[in-house]
Amino acid sequence: MTIDIADRIHHHGFKRLLLAVSGGLDSICLAHYFIKNREALGIEWLGIAHVHHGLREGTADRDAAFVEAFAKLHGIPFFLKKLDGEALKAADGSLEENARDARYQALFDVMRKEVPGPLNQVQGREDTNGAAIVTAHHAGDQAETMYMRIHRGTTLAGLRGIQEVRIAREDIPSLFRPFLNVARAELIAYAKENHLEWHEDESNSDVKFARNKVRHEFLPHLEEACPGATVQLCRVAALANKAYGKMMATCEALFSQALKEIPGQAREDKERASIALNKKALRKVLLEHADTDLSEMFRLWLSEQGFRFPIGFFYDQKEPAHVKIPVRTAYRKRAIAKNGSTVRICEFETVEAALKFVSCK
Repeated sequence: MTIDIADRIHHHGFKRLLLAVSGGLDSICLAHYFIKNREALGIEWLGIAHVHHGLREGTADRDAAFVEAFAKLHGIPFFLKKLDGEALKAADGSLEENARDARYQALFDVMRKEVPGPLNQVQGREDTNGAAIVTAHHAGDQAETMYMRIHRGTTLAGLRGIQEVRIAREDIPSLFRPFLNVARAELIAYAKENHLEWHEDESNSDVKFARNKVRHEFLPHLEEACPGATVQLCRVAALANKAYGKMMATCEALFSQALKEIPGQAREDKERASIALNKKALRKVLLEHADTDLSEMFRLWLSEQGFRFPIGFFYDQKEPAHVKIPVRTAYRKRAIAKNGSTVRICEFETVEAALKFVSCK
């Protein structure tokens, strides 16, 4: 397996890693690679976390025991998180998405409780304080994600695909996915070379799940018709990621001019995030670029600040640079309200709290 992740490990300063291990081929290769190269990579602490979703009878317990035995064999701390499978099935929305969100939340919980040392970034610095959750997403996962996003429609942000690194924000730990450029064939070769055993999750072959259908049916057909399509999907993600980074630097230079500090700003107990914009300063920026449509750039910039809104939410061809700021509106748990020369954008814990915010005079 031709991977060189030492430079990325050192660049981000990762020294304390919690490995997410399901017991499948990908994650067993991941765990073995980091254990084998721990000293060379400068890793000070390694742990293995396994999430039991409570969705499979028998084999789920088998996989948990298998991963625990693997961790003990290599002298690595093991952490098991069990989820309520019935609650996942009963929840609104897709079971796939519910299970994924619950899995990440479980990993975050383990990270906060079990990994030694500070977890959050230093204020004002792109610094992980050395801690990260590591997952085994590989090139096949990237291609699947790209296929699904293009199929349903996406923006430049979505075309970046799965991100290799997500730096810690507030109480959310950093995520590191070092195998994104590694093909499954390379993982199989690595496993055979190192005499590794793994357990396949039988639900991964169930095509009633959207991703499995893409993996087992759509992508193989696309690859057959267009050899190399999988590689090209990954290449598009890499190119889009570079373009996105440059665009966001431009957005920051433009829109940060309108950021407004509110002295003694108080947040409601249920409010999670809030920023304020100077309406006059923002209008000045927009008038300076009146011949350019900045609406999508503005939306993506807000998304980077933690406030996601739908495509076209800020678009109005009659407005300067096509950026329209709603007077007072809520979208899910997020809300926008103009008050004099200030535009306030907030995110709340509940939809009801957001609606209450925009209803207040």
